[in-house]
Amino acid sequence: MKRKFMLLLTCLFIGIGLVTAQVTKVTGTVISEEDGLPVVGASILVKGTAVGTVTDMDGKFQLPNVPSSANSSAKTLVISFIGMENKEVPIKPSVKVTLKPMTELLSEVLVTGTYGSAKKLGSMVGSVAAVKSEKIANRPSANFADALQGQVAGLQVFTSSGEPSEGVSMRLRGIGSINSSSEPLFILDGAPISSGAFSAINPNDIENLTILKDASSTSIYGSRAANGVIVITTKRGKGVKPTVTIKGQYGISQRAVENITLMNSEQYFNFCETVNPNYKTNEAFQANKEFALKHGISTDWYDYFFKDNAPTYQLDASITGVANNTNYFISASHYDAEGIEPASGMKRETVRSNIDTKVSDWFRVGLNLGLSYEDFETNGFAGTGNSWYNVATLSKWAIPYETPYEIIENADGSISYGKRKNILDKIGLWNPYYLLENQPTEKNKIRLYGNAFEEITPIKGLTIRAAQAIDAFDYRYRYVSLPADYNNQKGSASESFQRYSSFTFTNTAEYKFSINEMHNISALVGQESIIYNGSSFGASVDNITDGRLPMLSNGTIPKQPSASKKKKVMNSYFSRLEYNFGEKYFFDASFRTDGSSIFGRDNRWASFFSVGTMWNVSKEAFMEDIDWLKDLKVKFSYGTTGNSAFDGDPYYPSLGLVGTGKYNGDQTFYISSVQNDGLTWEKQKTINIGLSARLFDRLDIDLAYYDKKTTDMLMTIPYSYTTGHSSGWGNIGSMFNRGFEATVSYDIINRRNLQWSVSANINYNKNQITELFGGRDEYVVANTGIKYQVGMPYGELYYVRWVGVDPADGQQIWLDKDGNETKTYSEDNAVFTGKQRYAPWAGGFSTSFFWKGFSINADFSYVLGKYTINNDAFFYNNPNFAGQLNQSTDMLDMWTTPGQVTNIPAANSELRFDTHLIENASFLRLKNLTIGYTLPENWLHKTGFIKGARIFAVGRNLLTVTNYTGADPEVDSNLQLGKYPNTKQFTIGAELTF
Repeated sequence: MKRKFMLLLTCLFIGIGLVTAQVTKVTGTVISEEDGLPVVGASILVKGTAVGTVTDMDGKFQLPNVPSSANSSAKTLVISFIGMENKEVPIKPSVKVTLKPMTELLSEVLVTGTYGSAKKLGSMVGSVAAVKSEKIANRPSANFADALQGQVAGLQVFTSSGEPSEGVSMRLRGIGSINSSSEPLFILDGAPISSGAFSAINPNDIENLTILKDASSTSIYGSRAANGVIVITTKRGKGVKPTVTIKGQYGISQRAVENITLMNSEQYFNFCETVNPNYKTNEAFQANKEFALKHGISTDWYDYFFKDNAPTYQLDASITGVANNTNYFISASHYDAEGIEPASGMKRETVRSNIDTKVSDWFRVGLNLGLSYEDFETNGFAGTGNSWYNVATLSKWAIPYETPYEIIENADGSISYGKRKNILDKIGLWNPYYLLENQPTEKNKIRLYGNAFEEITPIKGLTIRAAQAIDAFDYRYRYVSLPADYNNQKGSASESFQRYSSFTFTNTAEYKFSINEMHNISALVGQESIIYNGSSFGASVDNITDGRLPMLSNGTIPKQPSASKKKKVMNSYFSRLEYNFGEKYFFDASFRTDGSSIFGRDNRWASFFSVGTMWNVSKEAFMEDIDWLKDLKVKFSYGTTGNSAFDGDPYYPSLGLVGTGKYNGDQTFYISSVQNDGLTWEKQKTINIGLSARLFDRLDIDLAYYDKKTTDMLMTIPYSYTTGHSSGWGNIGSMFNRGFEATVSYDIINRRNLQWSVSANINYNKNQITELFGGRDEYVVANTGIKYQVGMPYGELYYVRWVGVDPADGQQIWLDKDGNETKTYSEDNAVFTGKQRYAPWAGGFSTSFFWKGFSINADFSYVLGKYTINNDAFFYNNPNFAGQLNQSTDMLDMWTTPGQVTNIPAANSELRFDTHLIENASFLRLKNLTIGYTLPENWLHKTGFIKGARIFAVGRNLLTVTNYTGADPEVDSNLQLGKYPNTKQFTIGAELTF
């Protein structure tokens, strides 16, 4: 009996033990590695089960009933928090977990834009490049894209003017089209935007930019991606504790290059007498000469019109953090830049709010909004009746003995200066400073851009996402010309309004799973619709008689008003499949079908695809013993993309439109454009071969070769005037761009408190036309110096070759088509010059140095083989304008004597538009230089509330090396006339974080 009782007791204790073993109590703490603070609201989940909890206000958690099945199989806790890296730890009775901020992984993560989840940079099959925020932030330019110049191999960026509100032009891997746009597609936080929005974005709100170059990375964007894709990602909430950042900058601007030296008064008078000896006996001329030289009148119009210290101010404030499964980034900015010319400047106010929240384990929503208001002035005085009349030209051409102020002759024979002249009487033009007052303009734009998304994960690995985006602006312009006493001029006024919006609706489903943790598969399908709307109207009046009443309603002569309304729609369906085997062998494929209302009814739909592979050689077993080669990848991709962006962006290029006019005072109607029901997408086929490697854990190399062929080019085809039309749109012609890219970076020193690295990139691109319209081999675009010819590059300048000046008689010498010298100029002798508008070589190099809080970063950019026509030189190096406009000091070497060797022909030799005006506009530019110092953290901790402090100085375009003698070599045009010079800028700033 006793033995039975002991057996029963033993079984009871064993049962109690088994029951006790079924559950385990786990307690722990979660802290942030960034600042050591507790993470509030972190999710704690027993892997493979639904058992979980969240951390409290002290970052602590408790799981009183962890199933034994979890303890025996998964044995793992999964800890996650928005803005931080997920972490898995073994289950123990007590655990302490440290989470890393997600920002530490930005060097590895690539945001792919609209479709699908983020990916590690090293896992991308396509040709991609990333630019981080530090390359963009704190730059004094309003347009963040200016800072991209020279940063990415294959990407050429040009800022063609120093005007503060000026935009940029971009090309990626060459010029992909003749009459269609060659601008990349821009994606902001998953939504497409136009480059016109760049000046409305605060650069300090940008986290990074990703440049997608080849078909593997761009083909899923289909008909908008022929010229590449640039993905812009703004900042998201990070850190456990809210962080407030305040930043202020002040700077000045001045001309970036000063290559022109103009004549002073004495030189100018002597030159005029040399050109025209009759001036020696002209009483009025001699009186002006005697008076100017006696009183030392020699106006430097550059100094008068151009400022050397035009101020720029910027103030930024932001708050960022994560709380209760919600991350937030909220910012505001004020930017105020004055131009170096009169009547130019820009003021901008921006606010941004990026909020993402995890509503539950399976439901996430977000709203990203940006709002900007811009007030700006753009230089130019169209109301003068002179199309070339602006400050840039006037400062070069105004004669030096003219003054901007009235001259007062004193009793003792000396002179003094009175009030400002409204009319520069010696050349008969308005003083631009007077026009600022007499012709005031108001320009302002309010812009809204943003997107919302809803994302659910109903089962593990499946993500269903819906996103809605908007890019919209309202633009207003008001111009008034007040009445003036000069010529009894009456006043006028005009006002116009423009509204634009695009709405994008994107729906995707992505499923990611692994088989045996070796076969990793991701599949995505999606649908997208984009609706574009535009409208405008304008009104104007003449005969305003009182400057105090300048409104439209005060004019007595109304003019015909203007109005427009336009709309276009795109619909798309797309898919992508990605596979990798053990992160060693990668494959991806994409397919997209697009339909657009802008194309002909017979060809509105087109399909595009891509395939790509990557071999991660460094994962192979035979690489295990090669210590010096840390990483080696080989890539190949092929695919097609399209282009639906017309030059000038017409909304109805395929339709036969009706226009209106007047005939004998009656309203008339006419066919204004030719219908083309077959008009369709421009298409591009691209091959990309790439190799990347890291050697000795210091040297990174990235090489790529590409071959892009454009077919069905969208071009304006010239028609016989007997048709009643000069031209119309068609899919005619083809061309290719081939080239290579190389990017190299090297960590010279990489220690905790001492770091020094250098990097460089280069791109070579060859462009060639392979087919033209109507079976033609060539076509000359009249009065442009441009000729299209099969077998030749697009953009190679086509002019008569200028040889020089004959020392015997001072006459110019040209070459005929056969290369024979002639002194008779003829347009028929124009030939290809071998000089291209589009530079075949471009790139940049940079260095970064850090030592104990002190940092220096320098970014250089260069362009080689770029040529342009210096049209300004036709006027200030031309004796025909002596007595009317000032001339450069180069004209002092004008031929005057037989046997004289010079490049300036005799006064009686008429200048022509030939190759002597073509100048090499290649340049090397110190694009950005930043010097900063971050105060030690142990100093700041004593304050109890300041988390970080940094002071810095930034220089933009500090150094320019070029042989170009015009306004600026960076201007992206085949011809320059009266261009607003680019600027160099110096700023100082300070940043505090709390």
